Amino acid sequence: MQKKMTAKRTPPLSLLRRRNGGFKLLTVVAIIFCVFGLWKLQSTSEVLSPNSTRRSRRVDTSFEGTPKIAFLFLARRHVPLDFIWGTFFEGVDAAKYSIYIHSQPGFVFDESTTRSALFYRRQLSNSIQVAWGESSMIQAERLLLNAALEDPANQRFVLLSDSCVPLYNFSYVYNYIMESPRSFVDSFLDKKEGRFNPQMSPVIPKDKWRKGSQWFTLIRRHAEVVVDDELVFPIFKKFCKRRPPIDGRKGKLNLKLQKQHNCIPDEHYVQTLLAMMGLEDQV
Repeated sequence: MQKKMTAKRTPPLSLLRRRNGGFKLLTVVAIIFCVFGLWKLQSTSEVLSPNSTRRSRRVDTSFEGTPKIAFLFLARRHVPLDFIWGTFFEGVDAAKYSIYIHSQPGFVFDESTTRSALFYRRQLSNSIQVAWGESSMIQAERLLLNAALEDPANQRFVLLSDSCVPLYNFSYVYNYIMESPRSFVDSFLDKKEGRFNPQMSPVIPKDKWRKGSQWFTLIRRHAEVVVDDELVFPIFKKFCKRRPPIDGRKGKLNLKLQKQHNCIPDEHYVQTLLAMMGLEDQV
């Protein structure tokens, strides 16, 4: 039996051209994705590097003179203990402190809303509506820091609630804070699974996830880090959200909702940001 020899068919020239064109297109797309990936990796590493050359949005000025403590009040409306703070600041050189208040939008501090003239017109003009356990809380903190950073004399930044009171006189507090070159931030490694949302990774590595009290005292460099942050805050805003409360009207849906990550932004943001920037040894 003589075997039939099957001739190898040569594809038409038009088909070869299509194949070659498609291969070239895929090659170009792959190169573009590689270049974009390398650029993204480099830009992210620059932002997170503690030795980054990225400059603050404020012009660096060498301040000479009496340094101030900026007292940043995060209030719901008024400051109910303003009379205690009035006594705290009484007779103190105004060159040693400044006051900023984030309150409900439209709320004005004047003789009808506060017993202390020191609080007159100290409210931010760009305040936002704040909800507990939401990213709006850390957004309000950033607004306070941003306003205080406009004054180069402000070298320390103390975040306070409307229910905070001073336990010592001004001179003691001033000397204690100014003598330390470090920030005061409550921060610890949070190993509980309920707060960290895996969708934050890889921008926020799990080993850099921190927890602590919302209230802090920051040196100027750290305050600038918080205000200039354009990487971590958007991730918090998108993925760090508190678990919705149980609603009897939702029935079995509550079981599903209670499995969500219960992330409280103001208890994690500053701590995690400083950890990612390699600044924990300055706290």
